Amino acid sequence: MTIPAANGANIIAENEARRISMLRMQLLESHPFWGYLLMQVRLIQSNTIGSIAATDCIRNIFYDPEKTSKLSIGQLGFILVHEIGHMVYESGSRKKGRDLYLWNVATDYAINRIVSEIPRLGIRGKENLYDPIPGILLDKKYDGMIAETIYETLAKNPPDFLNAKKITIKLEYEDESEGKKTLELPGVMDHGGGIDIHLPVNLSEEEKEELYSRIQAAVNHWQACDKRGNIPGDIERSFSAGKPKVDWKRLLRIYVSSALTKDDYSLARPNKRWLGHGFIVPGITGEEVPLIVVALDTSGSMSQKQISNAVNEVRGIAEGVADFRLLVCDHKVQEIVTLEGLEDWIKKGKAKGGGGTSHIPVFNYMKQQKLVPDLFIGLTDLFSEFPKTRPNFPVLWGTPHDHGKAPWGKILEIS
Repeated sequence: MTIPAANGANIIAENEARRISMLRMQLLESHPFWGYLLMQVRLIQSNTIGSIAATDCIRNIFYDPEKTSKLSIGQLGFILVHEIGHMVYESGSRKKGRDLYLWNVATDYAINRIVSEIPRLGIRGKENLYDPIPGILLDKKYDGMIAETIYETLAKNPPDFLNAKKITIKLEYEDESEGKKTLELPGVMDHGGGIDIHLPVNLSEEEKEELYSRIQAAVNHWQACDKRGNIPGDIERSFSAGKPKVDWKRLLRIYVSSALTKDDYSLARPNKRWLGHGFIVPGITGEEVPLIVVALDTSGSMSQKQISNAVNEVRGIAEGVADFRLLVCDHKVQEIVTLEGLEDWIKKGKAKGGGGTSHIPVFNYMKQQKLVPDLFIGLTDLFSEFPKTRPNFPVLWGTPHDHGKAPWGKILEIS
């Protein structure tokens, strides 16, 4: 059977959205600095950019799903972090009076070196799991050089491949108030980097301040995650000021947002609810609505204060969620609360339970009901029984400071 072209394009777009959603979750877990920053940008699909991706080096990353679909998951991750690198290192505002073409090449050499050294993401080292991207600007002779130094080297001895040509970038996207819009940028230099186009946008002082604040927040997040994963050494030295107290509420919002924004890369009209939060999230007719499932442990091992604190967080988790289930449980599922009934349940002020603890009935219930959440959050002290097999969806445990051992999933201490 032949699939109509429009349907085929939609399938590719949806698959790329899912792959990027998975990469976001992976980066949040393995490299919190880069994962945090990737959560703060707008990722917009466009099939008219003439390249794999484009960035304004501030907040927006455009990508062509037809082209990214031909990349491995590792190559796609490399490109996304590459674009974040242009924001972290202010590629646009650092150009000053330099030749735009040579500057774009120099920044790519510098940023690709940094990204290539990220364990289990780059293309070097024993931990390399991914293939290199054809045509990438990466040369060992530039190791240790900043973009300005690479630029001077290129200016003195331009490589043979430097054959600049001007192209017109055409971006088509959906605007919430004005509908379909087209943005044309003539005279952009194609720097031949094999990955992306750097849009010629100058940063205002307000945008610079926003960018600095975003990077500082990413460093704080990395420190709060016990300095797990990669962070560029110069960024750590510039922005670190001791380990901050873990803002677990902020971390919880990041994980929930990551689950909810899996479709913010489609060509459809963005969802009004999330525009105010800085996300472009579409409302696609017939799409699967993101689902969050929260299991609240009300067993005897949980104190009344711990249960009350957890209940307070349930309301915050449910805000902005289109589909939500609360499973109240001790040794069995005592109550099932939907989004519509949540406020009435909270007003009652009492959660059923008080017996022994087992999370096996929780996961059995989800299996029976065919619930496959985009994120499962277990609010528990982890002194419980768990299924032997890890579920095929992300799991986050919100626990008090003194807690048991999690069989799998991410632990976030919420007290």
